[in-house]
Amino acid sequence: MDYTTLSLADVKAGLDDVSRDVQSAFGGLDARQLNWRPDATRWSVAQCLEHLLVANRLMIQSALGAADGARPRTLWQRLPLWPGVMGRMLIRSQAPGTTRKFKAPAMAQPAASAVAADIVQQFVIQHADAIARLRTLDEHEAARAIMASPFVRVVTYSVLDGWRLIVAHDHRHIEQARRVMQSPAFPPS
Repeated sequence: MDYTTLSLADVKAGLDDVSRDVQSAFGGLDARQLNWRPDATRWSVAQCLEHLLVANRLMIQSALGAADGARPRTLWQRLPLWPGVMGRMLIRSQAPGTTRKFKAPAMAQPAASAVAADIVQQFVIQHADAIARLRTLDEHEAARAIMASPFVRVVTYSVLDGWRLIVAHDHRHIEQARRVMQSPAFPPS
């Protein structure tokens, strides 16, 4: 799937699909299973979900701030080609199937200890809220409004690309969480 071409309707459907998938795949896990890690260097299912919760919250805040036009635009947001190039590059870099690993920004790092057992419900609620917010956006305006990355301010992209990035990034980490469950040592129910 080419996440760089998703329409706003595709983004809504993608968020809804991810939410249902997370509920189905991980909703029946107990706290011990959610927090089990294959080794000290890899995340648990709960840490994958917590990372998405934090990263998505920051992305949504930045997208909403750019879409309402209340904040003055930075130099990086005003550059004519920069946001388009950065948006496509970031979406592709975070899509599932991309083999390059990235270190999560400090502000989006999950907790090192046990994550709350209601993490799946928190994720589902966040996605329902995000879909409701998307219903108020006009696709043309979302494609024209330029947001700054909440992680690196010189990185800018359209609000629509920001939402596309959320969907791609969600899918990437849901696949990561599935791989945790597929580990032979994953605790049984």
